[in-house]
Amino acid sequence: MGHNMLRSRHGRAADSPNAAAVMDSDPLTVEVPREFHRRMAAIIDAVQTGIWQEGVHDLLGYATDYAFGQQRGLQTLVLKSKHRSAYVRLHWDTVMKDTVAERKLVDDAIRNAIGELR
Repeated sequence: MGHNMLRSRHGRAADSPNAAAVMDSDPLTVEVPREFHRRMAAIIDAVQTGIWQEGVHDLLGYATDYAFGQQRGLQTLVLKSKHRSAYVRLHWDTVMKDTVAERKLVDDAIRNAIGELR
């Protein structure tokens, strides 16, 4: 299940009228990190669904190494099944923006994680 499929199934907050306001708002407001965590949770959900559909019926575990904002570099999400692990490393802007190119990077990261965890 790719990011675009997830978006159509669950409706991303970025599709809401307030999404632009969140992205353009002061990074010190709580809405910016909340939106970031919603998007990371959507990635976890997409990978969990994807591995399940591939026959890996394990509860997906995860650990994070996040930093606030693009200047901190890569955002790292470690995903683990019973016997395998995968790293999802994306830049802050890739997670937070909704351009076609950024969505493709997220889709690719989800697909790669599913492949690693099969």
